[in-house]
Amino acid sequence: MAIALLDKTEQPAGAAAPALDCLAAGAAPSETNGKVRVQLMFENGAVLPVEMSNAAGAALSKGLVEELLKK
Repeated sequence: MAIALLDKTEQPAGAAAPALDCLAAGAAPSETNGKVRVQLMFENGAVLPVEMSNAAGAALSKGLVEELLKK
């Protein structure tokens, strides 16, 4: 599903990968113990839900904060 969604996104030559071009991200506890659910919203209105371990979610959050502080 994720690959099909990203393949449909048109990008100009040399542009960032569609996965890096999301407008918003949200996180919520998963129904699976020890996991978090992250939802990425893209410009075309598509939402990609992803479940990952709490540790992976924490690492993603830290990486996003570091990238935001660079800007």
